[in-house]
Amino acid sequence: MSNAADNFLPSPGMRLGTIGSEASPLAVIDGFLPDPEAKRERASGLDWQVRGNYYPGPRAEVDPAYAAQLGRALRQILPQVFGPIRSAQVLRCYYSLATTRSEQLTLPQRIPHVDSYDPSQIALVHYLCPEQFGGTAFYRYSATGFETINEVRSAPYLQSLDADFARHGQPPAAYIGGDASGFERIGLCPAAFNRAVLFPGNLLHCADLAGVDLPCAPLAGRLTVAAFIRLN
Repeated sequence: MSNAADNFLPSPGMRLGTIGSEASPLAVIDGFLPDPEAKRERASGLDWQVRGNYYPGPRAEVDPAYAAQLGRALRQILPQVFGPIRSAQVLRCYYSLATTRSEQLTLPQRIPHVDSYDPSQIALVHYLCPEQFGGTAFYRYSATGFETINEVRSAPYLQSLDADFARHGQPPAAYIGGDASGFERIGLCPAAFNRAVLFPGNLLHCADLAGVDLPCAPLAGRLTVAAFIRLN
């Protein structure tokens, strides 16, 4: 998984590796949690709301049973991916349903993003949908070569983005497919039911949703769980 152009293809169990020239750690885990169908069914009865300005659809807080299973899984998995850790804190954890139409996307939703500038924060996506709903893609910003954005890099990264938009205009209202608007795709984790992908939260990434139909019903659409974790 160390080649910058790798695709992370289906295989049983957990696979560990790195991605991009910065060698960011990444894990792909198939069969992530027990009873995925029950977790999927539970999502239909939750309180779905738009939470924040970045995710292209509504979210709902996970139930205590899911949170408890996630905690047990992370205690086993995180040290294998990121090395010895003292503790891990789940900061936020949401069922997520991508529903926004392409023409309604805001500018931050049309380009890759990071979840945090803090290198101690980790992102997890748990797919509770079939593979046709698109996985997670990872990117390098061509103008700077950055694949991860921390506090030191944030100012030159944002300045370079503004300069690109001033010269070339903003990207069109569309989900990203492959390379786009000054970003080079360096890897792709396809979706698969009950698969999880775990990676640093400051790694540039986005959902791979170009050309994907996005139903608004949780049991019919791109249902995932997104968790944001701080390592200590």
